[in-house]
Amino acid sequence: MRFAIIAVLLGPVTYAGAADEPKLIVKPDAFNTLVNPNCSHCVDEAKRRAADLKPDDPVLCWTRGYSDGGAIPIRFFLNPYRVISDSYGVFVYDPDAGYARGFAPSYNFSFHGWRNGIMVMAHKDGTLYSCLSGVAFAGPRKGDRLTPVPTLTSTWSVWLKRYPNAVAYCMFDEYTPVELPAREHPDAVASRGAPDPRLPTNERVLGVRVGKQAKAFPVTAIDGLRTEKISSEAIVLMQDDRSAAAYKPIAHQPRKFKGPNPDKAGVSPPDAGVSLPAGAKEVPPRVLTLRKCHDGIVDNETESKWDVAGRCVDGELKGWTLEPVDAVVCKWFAWVAEYPATAVDKPEVKTAPNDKVKEVAGTAEFLRVLPKPFATLKAVDPAARTVTLLLEGEQVAKAWPIEPDAEIKVGGWWGRLDQFKPGQRVWAWLKLNRKKDPVSVIMLADEASEEEMHGSLSPKRKPSLKFTPAEIDARRSTQQAWLRQRWTSEGLPGTLTFHHVFSGELELTLDHEAMRWGRSLASGDIVHLNSEPPIKGVVKSANPWRERTVVRLVVGELEASELRIGQRINLKMNPPSIDVLTAAYPPDIGRQTARADRIEWFLANIYCTCGVSKDICTGHFYTLASCNPNGCGLPNNTRREIGAMIDAGKTDREIWDALIKERGALMLRPHLLP
Repeated sequence: MRFAIIAVLLGPVTYAGAADEPKLIVKPDAFNTLVNPNCSHCVDEAKRRAADLKPDDPVLCWTRGYSDGGAIPIRFFLNPYRVISDSYGVFVYDPDAGYARGFAPSYNFSFHGWRNGIMVMAHKDGTLYSCLSGVAFAGPRKGDRLTPVPTLTSTWSVWLKRYPNAVAYCMFDEYTPVELPAREHPDAVASRGAPDPRLPTNERVLGVRVGKQAKAFPVTAIDGLRTEKISSEAIVLMQDDRSAAAYKPIAHQPRKFKGPNPDKAGVSPPDAGVSLPAGAKEVPPRVLTLRKCHDGIVDNETESKWDVAGRCVDGELKGWTLEPVDAVVCKWFAWVAEYPATAVDKPEVKTAPNDKVKEVAGTAEFLRVLPKPFATLKAVDPAARTVTLLLEGEQVAKAWPIEPDAEIKVGGWWGRLDQFKPGQRVWAWLKLNRKKDPVSVIMLADEASEEEMHGSLSPKRKPSLKFTPAEIDARRSTQQAWLRQRWTSEGLPGTLTFHHVFSGELELTLDHEAMRWGRSLASGDIVHLNSEPPIKGVVKSANPWRERTVVRLVVGELEASELRIGQRINLKMNPPSIDVLTAAYPPDIGRQTARADRIEWFLANIYCTCGVSKDICTGHFYTLASCNPNGCGLPNNTRREIGAMIDAGKTDREIWDALIKERGALMLRPHLLP
C-alpha cells in the first residue's frame, strides 16, 4: 500500500450551542492524517528501526484478522498523526482522554477537533464522529455508530515476542518518533464539560458497552480477571500490567483470514476465513469458564492458557479466540461524557469502625496528573531555589522555582540542589495550579536516581538502562553517607505545621527523606531547631503521617514565639546508629498499641507493590497510606490483611516479615514501574 497525508488548513473554531450542549472546538489543522501506509510485519520492522524502537514503546494492537492482527508504535505513527485511515482499520490516539482504539476500515476519515474533551474525526461527507465511541453526532449520518475493531494497548517488546508475524507499518525514515505529550492539549481541556464525581476525573477505566448498556470498571480493580454480566450477557474482563480488554466467554476455533483487498474507500470484501489447520472441519463455538492461576488465565474445561488479547496461547485450544465486545481503556471523564448513564463498578463495602477511612478519603491521585518531562539542566541557583530547564521537545529554556519540600534525588537517594551541575540530564515533575498550568518543580532527579526508581529492583527492568544495579547501589551508598553528614550538621528538613505559643508546644512535619531518622526519635529525646539562635526542644511524640513524620516538641514558652506556621526549619538530633537506614525493621516498629493505629502505621511505612505502571501510582513513590482507597482496592485490602494478622495474635515484626515475604523488596523503598 502507498501512504498519503491529508492536511486541512483551517483555523480553530469553537461552537457552543445551548448551555447543555457539549462544546466543540474545530481545529482540523492541529494534526495531519495518515492514509493507507505501506505494510510489513513486526519481525521485519524490528530490524529496520532496531536503533529507534524501544522495548517499552507503547503500541496500539488490533487483535483479530489477517496474521493475528497488528501493532502500531504510537510514537512513530499515532502521536504525530492521531488518526490513521487504513484498509486494516481507522485507528485513533487521544492522549488527553487516555485511549487508543480502532474502527472498521476506511480511507475517508481525518482529524477534526475536540468535543467534551474527546477527539473528533470527520468523514469526507461532513459527518462528525466521536473518536471514543464511534458515534456520529452531526452531519448526514448523525446517529450512525462505527463498527469497532478489537484493539488494546501494549508495548513493542511484548507484542513482538507474542506475535512476531503480526502486521506492522513500514517504518521508513520519514516516520520520526514524537515523544508522548507531557501536558494536556489546551483545546482538549477547554472542550470538557462538568466532571462526574463518581470517580476521579482521570481514573483509568475499562469502559464496556454491550447492547444499550455501558459500564465502567477502574482498571486497578480488575485484578487480572473478572466475570461480570452486562445487558444479560456474561462478560469476562482481562488485564495484565499493560493492557485490559473484555470478551464473551465464547471461544471460536482458529481461522486464517486474507489480507485486505480494499476498494477505493478502503473497504475489503467480507472474509469469513477458513478453519485451521488446513482442511479442519467446522466445529461450534465453546462456552468456557475462565479462572486465574499462578501464571495467568486458564479455562476449567481444558486447562488451556489464555492471554489478554483473548487468544489461547497454550494447551488443547491453542489458537482459539474469545469473542470480543466493545471495550476501551480511557479516562473516566471521557467515558462518562460519551455514556452519561453508564453504570460504575464501585462495589459496596460494609465498613467496620476501622474502615471509615474509605468514607472520608480524598479523591486526588497526585501522580496521575503531573507532567513529568526529561530536561537538560541549564542553570541551578540553590540559594534562590530555582533551576533553569530545557524540557525535551522544547526550544527555549525556562527558570522554574523549586517547591520548599520538593523531592530532590541524587545518586539513587535524596540529595540537595547544590549537587546538580549545568549540562546534566534530569527528570522533573511539575506542579500544576488550578488551571492545570505547570508552575514549579515538585521532584528533580538525576539520571541515576530516575533509573533507580524505575529499574534497579523492578522485575520489569529495562534492558537499555545506563547504570547497572551494582553501580546504582554504589552511588546510593555514597549519597547516603554524604547526606548523613548533611543531616548531622544541618538537621532534618521539615515544615512547622502547628505552634501553640502559650503552651510551648509545636509540631514539625519532617520531609519524606527523614522517615527512618525521624521515626527513631522517642519521647524525652533532646533536639534542636536549627534557627538563630537554636531552639532546644524535648520530643513528646514522633508519629508517621503518610511518607512524612510529625514530631511534637515541647519548648520554652517564649523560645519559639517568633516562629510562624508554614516556616521551613531543620531539626537537629543525635545521629542514630549508622544502620538505621538499612535495618530489617523500621526503628519505631511495635510502638503503636491500638489495633487501628497499628494498621495505619504499616500503611505509612510500606510502599505499594501493585502492577500499575507508567508513573501514575501514588503509593509507589510515596507510601500506601497516600493511595486513594476510593479509587484503588489495595489500601483497604492491605488494611484487612494486616487486621486479620493482628486478630490472629501476630506481633508487628511477624506481620512485617509476612508482608516482605509476600510483596518483596519493592515494599521497602520509593519506586515506579516502567
